[in-house]
Amino acid sequence: MDIKLPDPQKRRRARLIAAIAASVGFIALLATAWALANRPPAIDRDDIWTARVTRGELVHEISASGTLVALELRAVTNRSEGVVEAIHVLPGHVVKPDDVLIEMSSPALEEELVDARWQLAAAEAERKLSEMESENRYLDIVAQLASAEAEYTTARLELEAHEELGDERITPELEIERVRLRVQQLERRMEAERARLASYSGYRQAQEDAQRSKVEQLRDKVARLESRVADLAVRAGMHGVVQEVDAKEGERLQAGHAVARIVNPGRLIARIGVSERDAALVEDGLPVRLEVGREIVVGHVTRIDPTVRDRLVTVDVTLDDTGRAQLRPDLSVLARVELQRVDDVLVLDRPVGLRGAYETLELFRLRSGGDRAERVTVETGRASARQVEIVSGLDEDDVVIIADLSEWAEQPVLRIR
Repeated sequence: MDIKLPDPQKRRRARLIAAIAASVGFIALLATAWALANRPPAIDRDDIWTARVTRGELVHEISASGTLVALELRAVTNRSEGVVEAIHVLPGHVVKPDDVLIEMSSPALEEELVDARWQLAAAEAERKLSEMESENRYLDIVAQLASAEAEYTTARLELEAHEELGDERITPELEIERVRLRVQQLERRMEAERARLASYSGYRQAQEDAQRSKVEQLRDKVARLESRVADLAVRAGMHGVVQEVDAKEGERLQAGHAVARIVNPGRLIARIGVSERDAALVEDGLPVRLEVGREIVVGHVTRIDPTVRDRLVTVDVTLDDTGRAQLRPDLSVLARVELQRVDDVLVLDRPVGLRGAYETLELFRLRSGGDRAERVTVETGRASARQVEIVSGLDEDDVVIIADLSEWAEQPVLRIR
């Protein structure tokens, strides 16, 4: 029986084919390994956000934070020492000038007021008595003057009669001399009474002034004490909202203690802190948009502090609309000060890594299809809080990644998955 042997040529061909296939497979594996090792790194699409370059208006603005400040603020103090009996308001209550905030009591002050009133009543009675006595004294002086004038007139007539009789040697000369001396005495007495009457009006006026001064002094004392007692009911003194109450029932307060603080919410300004670098661009009158919670309020710059504190410059912004009920003093605000508006420029939403205006930065621009992003060098111009001007490196409608990709800054291309 004959056995057919394998053809050696076929065996060599099979081995060659196997070797070629193994080599091709090995090369493919090497190529795959090289491609995997050198392919661009990948980032998740959910971890980035993009923006499109547009042509239009750039609002050049700067941002700063601050708080709302009340222009009208009153620290209500108690003028009299006492014990707090009742508190009628709480923070947030709307008050009018005559509204009582707290009531206090002071027995010592009330007793002092009673004593002062008694002293005033006694002084007024003493004044009336003094007036009556002065009137009686005046009448006495008038009566004494009338009596002196009458005696003088009688004595003078008597002297004239004696002198006529003396010429006829009926009355002795000695008697005539005696009557003449009496007339002179009575004349001096009459002149003295007249002088006394003339000077009495000044004396009476001085006495009345002294009495009146004493009474007025006591009246002032009573009025002051009454005012202090009235001040035990501490009143608001202005229209506004109670911001703070610093008193407790039963607490003894010294005079001058600040028991409450009241503000007028209708007159508020925003006081913001602008960085010293941006402050050089801020001017009076610039428009400002204020973000207060979920509301937007507009205003304008009215004051720029000339000094720098902690690398910040204080800027006051007057609100154009303060009629909103949710505006309160001390609320935090985010202000955007509009410096200028520039038309017809390339604008991009502000990238995360941008620190300021006129910078050079590396961004990743998406290729068509959106699965690759290539690194480009971008020159920026004016920058605001939300946008930046593109000078070079990007064209209109380019889409770039504006998220922070600093860890991939050296990669020329990124894969988007």
